[in-house]
Amino acid sequence: MDLGNENIDFIKLINIKGNVDNITPHKIAVVAFIREYGLLKIEAKDMIDCTMAPKYRKDFCILALKLIQCPDMEFKELEALLTDGRYNLLSVHLQNFCVRLQNVYVNGVNALTDCVSSTIDKLMIEQSETNPCVITRCSVLGFYLRRIMLYLDKLTFVQVASLYKAFCIYYQRGRPGLMMRSLSKEKLNNVEVQAAGPTISPVLPDESKQQELLIKINLFDRDHSFEECQWSRKQAELFTAQQANLLQINEKRAMQPKQLQKTILQIMNDIPEYPDIHFLSFLNCIRMKEFSGAQDSLYNCFDRAVFNMCGNGNISNDRNKNFRYAALNRAAMHTQFGHKSVAMEGVREALAVAQEAADGACLAHAAAWGALAGGRARRAALLARVPRPPRAAASAVQLMAQHAAVNAARPADVFQIITKGDSINYLHSMTDLTMAGLSNTAALWGLYGKTEMASVNCQLLLNLNTKCNVGNGSVWQWSEGVGAAGPMGAAGAGTLCAAAWRGRTQLATALASLFVAPQVRSAFAKQQASAALRAAKWEEADQYIRQLASYDRWESQLLRAEMYFLKGDATDALETLHDILDYCKTEDDSLHYMSLRLKGMIMMSEVQHTFSTIRSTNIMLLNEALSLARKYHLHYLAATAEMHIANVQLHMGCTKNALTLVRKVLPLIMEHGSAYDLARGTLLYTKCRIATAPPAGEARSQVLQSCCEALDTVKENFSKVGAQARLLHTWYLQAQLYNDIGNTVARNHCAWMYRQLETQQPLEPFNMLHIMY
Repeated sequence: MDLGNENIDFIKLINIKGNVDNITPHKIAVVAFIREYGLLKIEAKDMIDCTMAPKYRKDFCILALKLIQCPDMEFKELEALLTDGRYNLLSVHLQNFCVRLQNVYVNGVNALTDCVSSTIDKLMIEQSETNPCVITRCSVLGFYLRRIMLYLDKLTFVQVASLYKAFCIYYQRGRPGLMMRSLSKEKLNNVEVQAAGPTISPVLPDESKQQELLIKINLFDRDHSFEECQWSRKQAELFTAQQANLLQINEKRAMQPKQLQKTILQIMNDIPEYPDIHFLSFLNCIRMKEFSGAQDSLYNCFDRAVFNMCGNGNISNDRNKNFRYAALNRAAMHTQFGHKSVAMEGVREALAVAQEAADGACLAHAAAWGALAGGRARRAALLARVPRPPRAAASAVQLMAQHAAVNAARPADVFQIITKGDSINYLHSMTDLTMAGLSNTAALWGLYGKTEMASVNCQLLLNLNTKCNVGNGSVWQWSEGVGAAGPMGAAGAGTLCAAAWRGRTQLATALASLFVAPQVRSAFAKQQASAALRAAKWEEADQYIRQLASYDRWESQLLRAEMYFLKGDATDALETLHDILDYCKTEDDSLHYMSLRLKGMIMMSEVQHTFSTIRSTNIMLLNEALSLARKYHLHYLAATAEMHIANVQLHMGCTKNALTLVRKVLPLIMEHGSAYDLARGTLLYTKCRIATAPPAGEARSQVLQSCCEALDTVKENFSKVGAQARLLHTWYLQAQLYNDIGNTVARNHCAWMYRQLETQQPLEPFNMLHIMY
């Protein structure tokens, strides 16, 4: 223990420098700016019927706060800020400010120290009962001026001289500037005797030139003991808090990743012992999916956190806290990057240390990340019902709903769990979790095949009023979260899928341009690949499939199998589908891939139906898919499997059974299906009606006429999604029906349209063989 205390004392000695703000030329300029405004305000009080307009007072306060909080800027930047018209400033204020800076530049160290001390004396010390001070000691400006005065008093003479040298360089780099050119030479050479009082003597032009020349000659001969620093500790803390908050609630309002990382490196260079800036770098790397940078930043953050323990009483407890939250953030990082086994190591470490320290918040968060990374068995154990704080309880409810949904729980029970989580969110006004709840609800409706309900929840999320007016017109708005799964990104992806689902490709493209979240990019790549496959554009489809593979490997593999199938390559299609099914069966958390497994089984049945003459195995595969879909309440996939079963029955000659099954399933397809599925379902229903129509007579003509009218809707939907081959097949079928009816004009029109489309976009002969459901 003694040795540990000695180490901590040594750390205290090292860390003293980090708690002291450096006095920089920019801070001296800010003091001069505040000083001249205060003197003007005093003069306005002394004059009869003369007050400063509110707009000048308001803009000065806003600008002064900005100058105090922002990092140091060059004098040219300061000039541009004061003269660009964004702030209403009195011209006499700017003139006096320029003269004050020139006085400091010409008159030396004495003028620099007098600028600060006279500001305190004239603006903060009460002259009499009837003449109160302009700036109170407890105001923002009062704290700033007192801190500058305190740190200036602590400087040695050599350091003050070096500060003056730095000010001269700072001042020279800004001349000639915008403000200087706006002032006449008389005002620049005239010393402000009235405002400055007897402490500053007038300087003649010749004398000023001589002194300025001496300064320039001796400027680089002085020692460099004064250490300039662009960022102070308080400025860095404010910047870190603002950017971290923006990354969480509105990523678009935060700085761009490259610019943010550049600013982070500047702060690291100025304040190397500040640990929070490394955590901001960690968040920025997570945002850009850069694993190496995220890991280095996380380790650097918690390695430097030991320096913050020097002022606390219970050092061992603080060290234990750093250890458990380091393990927790490490688990979160690896979960974000998909390293589930390594993430579980961090979860176990955080749980062990948090239990030892009785830290309920850390336990709840570790359980949540463990539920995300640990698979089915660990998720069930970690999501056990234990007392949790409201935020952790609401997060656990969302995970419990997902866990219940993929484990064949009844949809009513799943949405009852979601409702409990929503009540917690509304009760405690947790906007981010409210958005996550809507996103989760939309995803669950989509899982169950209720696309209309999923679309409604996505629209609710996009139209959710999450804006909050802070201060004077600035707006904070919840947006995409850090990492890969922001609620707004999920809502954008869901809305994009709904638009493409209904055949509104232009709307889907417009939505994709509004969002940059990975979910939206993945959904857009998937929709574009599907559209290219329907149009038989193999190179374009392959390009989008490769793009999708970087977001969702197995969904891209499913589309690749479909591409092989449509191109007539049954061997590669079956090989790819077997890889997908093997992965879904062997994965530890295989229930999360149930929908993927069912899609793979249905696609395999299509391949077998087209390239094999054995129907029994095909029926067995579809019945297995139907059984699994019903067990896990995947209603739309169950309806899709039944439509394929009906298609097989139609080809086997069981036409009445096929018609009965299609009539049963078609309402669900019409209610929640895509434009493409709706066209396929209507086409299959039309084929079943033709197969079961009377052999001759008026009744047959009425059925065929009705089928021809239904095919108009089929053609419209196929045209929406660009399914060229199926559209040609529909025109051909409609021409045959009109020929059977005896309507020669309509038959010739259909034949002519078929010929025109075939000429415009010729298809390979074997593509027509795959026209099935």
